[in-house]
Amino acid sequence: MLPSLHTPIKFLLLLTHIVFASLAVPQAWAEDAAPAIAEEGTRAEVIWEFDPYYTNVDWSIPLTSTPIPTITSDSETEIYAKLIEGSAIPRYMLLEASVNPMPVLGTYLKSHMPGTYNQGEIGYSGINLIESATAGFQEPWAVSAFFGNIAKLVRPGDTRSGSNMGYTGYLVSAGTKHIKDNVLISDNWYELEWKIKGKRDYPNDKLSWSFRVGGKFHDNPDITNVVYVSIHRSNLDGNSPFLHWVKNTEFDLKVHFAQTDGQVVRGELIAGKDYTPTLSVGLIWSSPHEYSGELLDRSKNLLTLVIRPSVEF
Repeated sequence: MLPSLHTPIKFLLLLTHIVFASLAVPQAWAEDAAPAIAEEGTRAEVIWEFDPYYTNVDWSIPLTSTPIPTITSDSETEIYAKLIEGSAIPRYMLLEASVNPMPVLGTYLKSHMPGTYNQGEIGYSGINLIESATAGFQEPWAVSAFFGNIAKLVRPGDTRSGSNMGYTGYLVSAGTKHIKDNVLISDNWYELEWKIKGKRDYPNDKLSWSFRVGGKFHDNPDITNVVYVSIHRSNLDGNSPFLHWVKNTEFDLKVHFAQTDGQVVRGELIAGKDYTPTLSVGLIWSSPHEYSGELLDRSKNLLTLVIRPSVEF
């Protein structure tokens, strides 16, 4: 039987309230102090990240007096290995509030501007370009608490200070809405996962990755509880050929399994070429068993085309 979700959601909402209360610090002060805080590694730090598909504000809180370690390497394999090393015992807590702007826009257009939304239909193909541009996110927003380790990422020979970071640890997230076919559905949900993620951002070299395994639990009985594995890697290298098969490439793979019988109920595969601008194309496959009851729609196309244009700066 699924445990009540109200307690963890209230707890995470309280943490989010604390995060936003901390943002009362003037922005100019935060920008001036950030390098010193990151260098010292033993004080709380607020980090913003803006993206049309995933925008978030994080508040990192050290749980020990140990400074944030530095990983100096150009090797992805070595960075991953060092991030995982000793990650069983968390040394940092990170509170996050996030929103997915494009998916939220898709739900707004479908509910408040159906005429505009329907203009995205391509003939009788069953493809809607607005749905394709906003698909792939099943929640409009979330609050999260991360417990794990953080490391600064530096290229060999680079003495500039920066905010390139890597994370390894455990994440609990919660929210109150679910997105299905660009429709907001009431659903108190929470998610538990282990992840390793990071980002390096230099003028001609941008690299981000996220490897996750976890489970998602829904209060709405018509949404299937799942376990999942997820792989994401994105690289923009201005010094490498555009058609290089690893560099200048973005890749997302996510597979959902029903918790009851292990059946695959959802699969996402999205790939693209990273440059300026970036275009990623992929498919989402959804089994009829992903939903039940009033949310079950056997007439729906099981495949959704995904198109994600964006610009790397």
